[in-house]
Amino acid sequence: MSKLPSILMDLPSEIIVNILSKLPSRTILSCKCVCKQWHKLLSSPEFVKVHVSVSTPEVLVLQIDPKGECLCKFVEHEDQFQRQEQGFRWNQAMKFDPKTFISSPADYRLEMKGSVDGFLCLQYSSKIDDVICVCNPITREYISLPRLTHVVEYANFTHYGFGVSSITGQYKVIYMFQKSVRKVWQCVRSENYECEFYDYLVYTLGAGSWRSTARNSPFDHAHLFFGVFLNGNLHGLVQNSSRSSISISCFDLEAESFEPFSPPPYPLKLVWFGSCDILGVLDDCLCICDSSSLRDEGGIVFWTMKEYGVTESWTRQFVFVGTQIFSSFPFEVVHPIGGYKNGDILFSWQDQMVFYYSNKTETSHKVDIHVQDLDNRGWIKITLHNSSFLSLESFAEEKVISFADLSGC
Repeated sequence: MSKLPSILMDLPSEIIVNILSKLPSRTILSCKCVCKQWHKLLSSPEFVKVHVSVSTPEVLVLQIDPKGECLCKFVEHEDQFQRQEQGFRWNQAMKFDPKTFISSPADYRLEMKGSVDGFLCLQYSSKIDDVICVCNPITREYISLPRLTHVVEYANFTHYGFGVSSITGQYKVIYMFQKSVRKVWQCVRSENYECEFYDYLVYTLGAGSWRSTARNSPFDHAHLFFGVFLNGNLHGLVQNSSRSSISISCFDLEAESFEPFSPPPYPLKLVWFGSCDILGVLDDCLCICDSSSLRDEGGIVFWTMKEYGVTESWTRQFVFVGTQIFSSFPFEVVHPIGGYKNGDILFSWQDQMVFYYSNKTETSHKVDIHVQDLDNRGWIKITLHNSSFLSLESFAEEKVISFADLSGC
């Protein structure tokens, strides 16, 4: 065993990169401390590129407790989940406090806006302005984008999205806002409401400032939801003026324009005030949670687009009825998190609990995600996150700040 380090040192760098890139992120961080040679190798662009392509997604949990305190946690798992007779066990990898990124955190409400290639986009909202931060939890770095002051009166429909363009590989934050002729509650309930204008700003990481872009939206009405990233595009849901149906929007981050997108073969619609069918990603496929088709039976249907952009590939993949999930579920608040090759899925309910559905047994089990002291006033947001060792220092014109890992590792 004493000769093992020497043997490893003599291996070609390509083989070392291939071996170490498959390890958990926390283990890789430890490997960087082995020697200067490995530190340099594991900090190289070559390793960063290989690691992103083969890394296993971790589960990111944003916890907001009843007092407004918040914490981001990452949990790692082997072969998706370590199955135990008593349930599922996750290993907590790291945690940090995202509210340390801003001053006067008590004045702001925190939301996750996306996770792409190891970068996490966070939105801090107040009555005065919005603060957008992009962080890399593994390198423990973050940047704060120029603040956006709320200067548009009654800009009630505002959304952010985060993703990477498919050709140039530029990371972009999109700020979309719509000014309506009525206040928000009047707009949603009205049979014929229109937007006074519909515009968006773009921030490219490394640019240092927001910029306007040509307005080309085909939608005259407000987005109910926006920001699901897949295949270089941001997707959302748009309600028509008669409230009779909902369309899927698709924003091309390369062209910075909206493109047509085909919905599944059933009418998307508003379920109840403030809720609609949920858009997400399952197993790298665009997914819709249809919570209206089986409403009378107490059920929900998951539609997935097996081949991106091909209308005919929409597939009615999962159908849950009655107690297959949970006897008291209001299905409008079920959110997809991740899908797996064996047909199992991970989803959250009411921003309170997480469940794992077994395709084999057609049953669901509550998953322990190490969340403590949550009650009806607290909530959680969960997403899959691929760690990356790409430093934010690689983007020019950005002021990069370090933050602390609170896990004690």
